[in-house]
Amino acid sequence: MKKSISKKMFALSVLMSAGILMTGCSSTIAEPSKSTPTGSSTEAMQGSVESVGGAESGTNYISEKLSDKLVIDAEVVLPKEQVYSVYALTKKAFPREDLDIFFGVSEAVVTDHPEWMGAYSAKTKEGGYFSTDPQGNFTYAKDEERDNHIIYLVESAYYNAASCSFQKEEILDLSFLNAEKAIQMGKEKIKELTGLDSEVLAAYALNRKKLTELEEKYRQTQKYQEDAQRGKATTVDDWSDVDEIYYMEYELTKDCLPIYSGINEPGISIAVETFWTAETRITMLLDKDGIRYIAGKGGIFDASPEAAEAQPIISAEAALEAVKEIYVNTILSSQVTISRIWLEYVVVPDWKEKEQYKLAPYWCVQIDSPSGNSSAERINAITGGNLSYGE
Repeated sequence: MKKSISKKMFALSVLMSAGILMTGCSSTIAEPSKSTPTGSSTEAMQGSVESVGGAESGTNYISEKLSDKLVIDAEVVLPKEQVYSVYALTKKAFPREDLDIFFGVSEAVVTDHPEWMGAYSAKTKEGGYFSTDPQGNFTYAKDEERDNHIIYLVESAYYNAASCSFQKEEILDLSFLNAEKAIQMGKEKIKELTGLDSEVLAAYALNRKKLTELEEKYRQTQKYQEDAQRGKATTVDDWSDVDEIYYMEYELTKDCLPIYSGINEPGISIAVETFWTAETRITMLLDKDGIRYIAGKGGIFDASPEAAEAQPIISAEAALEAVKEIYVNTILSSQVTISRIWLEYVVVPDWKEKEQYKLAPYWCVQIDSPSGNSSAERINAITGGNLSYGE
C-alpha cells in the first residue's frame, strides 16, 4: 500500500512519556514564506546567502535559479545544535491510573474494548468521556456532545484542509484569563501530563457571541441541511456568558526541535508498502475550570537513544543538494519554488522491525507550486536518505 499521510484529520494529537525532552525551547517552524519567482529570464541568478553567528551559524537564506521551471527562494530555519539523536520508540496505552487527572473525584465506568488489547473507554454520569487505543491516542471531553460540537464548529470555520493550516486571527482576552496566560497554561498542562514541551500552532477565544455566530454559519451549510433531514444534526441553542473557552492546537518539541504535527506544513508521501501515523499534536479546550477537552494524536511512547551519543547532522545545503538532484532530472510543467527549509523530528517506522518506531531528525524542504499547493522532500539529517523511499 502506498503511504500518503494526509493532514485533513487533526482532532487528535500525540502524548509521549516524560523525561525525554530538553526544556526552554521555542518553536523553529515559521510560517511559509511567500516565494518570489524570478520571471522568464534564462540567465542563471547568482546564488546569494546570508549567515548568522553563534550556535545557529550557517546559511539562513538561499536564492538560486536552476532553470526557468525550478527556483530556490528559501528561508532556512537553522537548528540550535549540530548533533541530534535517533530515538527508539515503544508505543504504550494511556495509563488507567492517570484518568484521575481528567475525572478527579467523579466516578467513571471503565469499559475495555472487545477486540483491541489495551484499548478502553470511560464515562461519568455527568457526561464526561474518555477513550484510548493501544497506541495511546486518546480523547477526553468534560461534556462529550457539547465539547465535540465546539471542536467541530471551530475547525470547520478556521481550518483549511486544502492548505493544511489554520486561519490567522488575533486572539482576544477572555474574562477569566488573558490569552497569553491561557496559552502558557496549556503548555504547563501538557508538560504536567506528558513531560514534554510544546508550542502553540493556533489559538482562538470563544464566547457566547462568537459561538452563536459559528452556530449560525454552520446551520447554513449543506452538511447541516442534509444531517437535519436525517435527524442527525447536532446543534446547541443555549450558548451563554459562561461559554468562555480557549481553543488551542499545540505541536510537541524534542531537543528544541518541533515534532512533525501535520499542521502548517506539507504532508508526507512515501512510496513504501507500509502505513503509520506520523502526526503528533494536542488539541485543547480550556475554560475557567481548567481542561474541558483534550485530544492526543500520534500515541504515547517510551523513548531511548539508539546510540550512546548524539550524532552530527548534515547541513541544510547538503539536504538541498539531494532535493535538487531529484528535481533537475524531472520534467516540470510549470515553475516550482523551493521556499523553506527547516529541521524537525519525525516519527517513522523501524523498517526492519514490525510495529516498532523511531523518532529521527529530518530536513524538510518545502516546494511550492503556482496553484498554491505545497509538497515537501524530507531528507534524513543523519544518513542523508529520503523519507519518500523509506530512508
